[in-house]
Amino acid sequence: MHDNRHTAEVYHSFFSVARQLKRLAHQSAAEVGLTVHQLDILRLIRKVPGLTQKEVTERLRVPKSRVSLHIDALVEKELAVRETSPQDRRETLLRSTSAGEELCERYDREDQSRLALDQALRQFSAEEIGSLLDMHQRLLDKL
Repeated sequence: MHDNRHTAEVYHSFFSVARQLKRLAHQSAAEVGLTVHQLDILRLIRKVPGLTQKEVTERLRVPKSRVSLHIDALVEKELAVRETSPQDRRETLLRSTSAGEELCERYDREDQSRLALDQALRQFSAEEIGSLLDMHQRLLDKL
């Protein structure tokens, strides 16, 4: 049975969990000297080398001007490089450097938001986690 009180409780619950995970993610990113957005870009171009800035913008759904600033910072820190496309010399492709790869690996090991979530999820069975994920997906499908 559903009532408006449940809607408010679930709404606040989602935001509380997201806010805490976001706080921990920002903290972990700062510990490696980057912002969360810079890390998102670095991790994406590590996973899919050779993306253009436009493709990064589309995949991350971040304003083009912000992506450009973040990429500039990553290049300046020698974590990413811009390369001219061999197919279209007007196009610039992005890839992570070995230092960028190492930083991503370090972040993945030390990310407090993931470590905290992993620890918190240990209290639930695999079936409960599966149900939680199923409910989240059903909610997303309706939103």
